[in-house]
Amino acid sequence: MDKSDKTHQIISGLMKEARHSMDHEHFQDAVIKLQRCLQLEEEPKSRAAILGELGYCFLRLGWFEEAIKVYTQLLKANPANNDSRFFLASAYASLKWTNDAIEELRTILSTDLNDVLAHHDLGLCYRDLGWMKESLEEMKIANAKAMIYGNPEEKEVVKSSLSNLEEEMENGDDGGVKEALLFFVLLITIIKRSSKTILPHLCKYRP
Repeated sequence: MDKSDKTHQIISGLMKEARHSMDHEHFQDAVIKLQRCLQLEEEPKSRAAILGELGYCFLRLGWFEEAIKVYTQLLKANPANNDSRFFLASAYASLKWTNDAIEELRTILSTDLNDVLAHHDLGLCYRDLGWMKESLEEMKIANAKAMIYGNPEEKEVVKSSLSNLEEEMENGDDGGVKEALLFFVLLITIIKRSSKTILPHLCKYRP
């Protein structure tokens, strides 16, 4: 076995361990494994896939500034990657850097008007700024897009957010309950998006 084959075997093992840790929500352990993979992997496309995994772990750990560094790096290499841009926007929104999040989400929608979760999170950002009319309009667009293009989970998330927003506009946010839900919903959309974008990147390293 030559050096490159041995290195690939080591990376494959580390990636398998990282996926197992992620599946069990042991994200700090996964971070250690993924960072080790980055030290070993030289091929740019494979490094990008590993970085995507690492950024997701940072998001789930609440290490949003670290996630921003990762996704900014990925977008420099591939500005057309809307999934990286979505996760970057999620990190911005979680830090309440709402205007930055809005800019990234609008960039996504400038190239893909049917991105259900981008419309949804844009509505959340408008709500965070107190732009309730704009938030409702955007959430209705997200709901309409979800009916046509969304999977069942996306339809459920958007429908719930729209219902909560309409209730808040009618009754107010007594006690800040809806405000507290914002972060939770952002986390849900991160998880939903990752189910379509994170798993496929691991195929190369599966035995």
